[in-house]
Amino acid sequence: MADTPDMPDTPDTILPTSSPAPAESIESAEPENQQVEPARLPTALVYDPAMLDHHVPEEFPETPERLERGIALIEALIAEETLPAERVLRQDARPATLDELLTVHTPAYVAKVQLAVERLRERAGDDAGPVKFATDVYISPGSYLAATLAAGAPLVALDAIGEGRAHNGYALVRPPGHHARPAQAMGFCLFNNVAVAARYAQQRWGWQKVLIVDYDVHHGNGTQEIFYNDPDVVYFSTHQYPWYPGTGASTELGEGVGKGATINVPLPPGSGWSVYDPIFRQVLWPVADRMKPDVILLSAGFDAHWMDPLGDMRLSNADFSDMTLEVAEMADRYCDGRLVVVQEGGYHLDAVTQCMATTLVALTGSDGILDSLGLAPPLNSRWNDEAIISALYQLHDLAGYRRKPRRQGKRVTPEQKPESTAGE
Repeated sequence: MADTPDMPDTPDTILPTSSPAPAESIESAEPENQQVEPARLPTALVYDPAMLDHHVPEEFPETPERLERGIALIEALIAEETLPAERVLRQDARPATLDELLTVHTPAYVAKVQLAVERLRERAGDDAGPVKFATDVYISPGSYLAATLAAGAPLVALDAIGEGRAHNGYALVRPPGHHARPAQAMGFCLFNNVAVAARYAQQRWGWQKVLIVDYDVHHGNGTQEIFYNDPDVVYFSTHQYPWYPGTGASTELGEGVGKGATINVPLPPGSGWSVYDPIFRQVLWPVADRMKPDVILLSAGFDAHWMDPLGDMRLSNADFSDMTLEVAEMADRYCDGRLVVVQEGGYHLDAVTQCMATTLVALTGSDGILDSLGLAPPLNSRWNDEAIISALYQLHDLAGYRRKPRRQGKRVTPEQKPESTAGE
């Protein structure tokens, strides 16, 4: 197990602006003859420190420190009771089984990954450094266990939800997964974690209609490929375009009986909240309204943050909170809250760790934000989101949208922070 890292700096803004009231105050406010609503179930947080043992070369973007700092910040928030412990159900990850991996990957590919790691350990020992496995993918002696844990963690969250122990879940994992193809590693990814979760939700729990939302800055080409012919799994992706891996055009709609179940929203560099907000309200909501999913999975990459070195978008921590809350609202409306967030990218250490913590806060039902970075510098112009939305409506025969006021108190820059927010 890795040494406990130094605690990250406390973010300048911590705003749990709509935290649920304690059970006692809810109960006392109800008339004696009226039944009290049951308390909201906690959010399952699934993590395992063995995922830190997937080592990469120095200066490589996808570092163990991303997860190490993220879980440290979350634990600090729980310890200081900014995030009440009863709202979080801590769960250990388990490795995905071979049969579970084979629901989305070929037997030859899974064996290739396992054998490569075993041979590295036999040749150089458990302390061997990372070696190249595929383009932008490295392995080390701990990589196979880490990758199977990353694929198995969302399944633990799904079980907690299905067994009535959790309302929703967050699989805090690495390596990420959405670029992993059925028989190929790429883009930092070994196994496709969210795809394994989608098949598990269907086969273990009978949640046949799966909506996968992916707001990582890169298109999840692996996830798209796995479900391209499947009408029961809708893949919805917002991503910078053209950008790595070069896929994700709006005309990639799926094939055969799956045509129309792939919904790509390629966005130009420099897109920010003014584009993402109407996309989620006016495109994703109609998709969810039409589909009425049984479960929702969210590929949460935070590399569309304005500070991220691998993207050129303009989202802030608060924007990620809003998008996550929007998806959680869809889950509450259509599938009794069944939502599992699966960690993908995000490579600016402060941004990704604060967004991890903010996402967990959002899943517990609060719109609190952790943010020391503030908003992107303003642009002198903006993209025509109406033209983007109109094209998507025609491609996917969509109708209707949600229009909601912006949440008050959400977008707070460090200079505007209140004097004290810890007790709110």
